[in-house]
This record gives sequence, structure tokens and C-alpha cells, in this order.
Amino acid sequence: MEALWKTETQKDMEYWFQKVLEPEAYVLKRGIVASMNPKFVQCSYEQKTLTIEFVVQKWQLNPEGILHGGMLVTAFDTVFGLLCHYYSKQNMINTIEISATFLKPIPENCKYCIIVKANHVGRTITSMTAEARSCETNLLLATASTSFMRLEQKFVDILPK
Repeated sequence: MEALWKTETQKDMEYWFQKVLEPEAYVLKRGIVASMNPKFVQCSYEQKTLTIEFVVQKWQLNPEGILHGGMLVTAFDTVFGLLCHYYSKQNMINTIEISATFLKPIPENCKYCIIVKANHVGRTITSMTAEARSCETNLLLATASTSFMRLEQKFVDILPK
């Protein structure tokens, strides 16, 4: 099990995110994240970044027919959480605060990428920023920032066995 938590190289990082986002992995077994169908795009060990793709689904639309702001914040929080888990290893984590700025409407069926950067990874607090961009045009759709707390409680179910 410890080998799955090896996080020392670009290859280790790519392997970790691909495993975490497998259909049988804990993250995609239940709840809203599974319904949002996140897809791994890329990560950078050196730059401390992670990019995940989402597609706007009909059930995620607000009454105006565009992506509901809460769904976009959920996408941000999901990718923030994945990157934070990578650095926190088997420790539980908790979102302390999250802030988002919505810049453009995101229509149904739009493919968008959440690009997260870990700006500070401390023993207890991790601070990150993110952008949501159209996968087709690279248009900036929204920005976000967050802080996560690393808890002492451990778990081992995030990766498939």
C-alpha cells in the first residue's frame, strides 16, 4: 500500500492521479464527484499543478440554462481536494475557505478544465489557486482560491486496492 503513496517524481504524480480517478476508486464510487465525471488531463510535479476536465451536463444547469455557480465551485473544490490529498498522503483534509469569481457563462455540453496550483504546502495548511478555462478556446471562465487543513486522522481507501 505504501508504494501507492510514493510522491517523489513526475511519473509518481501521474500514476497517483490516474489511480485515484479510476472508476473503482473511492473518489468515484459515490456522491456528486462521481456524477460530475472528472477526467485527468495532466499534472506537473515541478509546478505543483493539476488539470482535470469536466463537461457541463443538463442536470448541472441553473434556470438560465448555464452551469450553476455551485456546480463550478464543486468542481474547483474537487480538484483542489485531489491536489491537496496528493501532498497530504493518507491524512484526511478539510476545506477551510474557498472563494470563486465567475467571469463568463458556461453553457451545456461545454468542456472546461480546472487548473489548480498549490502555492504553499505546509505541514498543516495548503493554499491553492485555480482557473476554469474552456478546453476548446482556452477562454478564462472563472478563478478560485482556497485553503485546506491537513488533519491528523488517516484513511486508506482513496486508492483502489
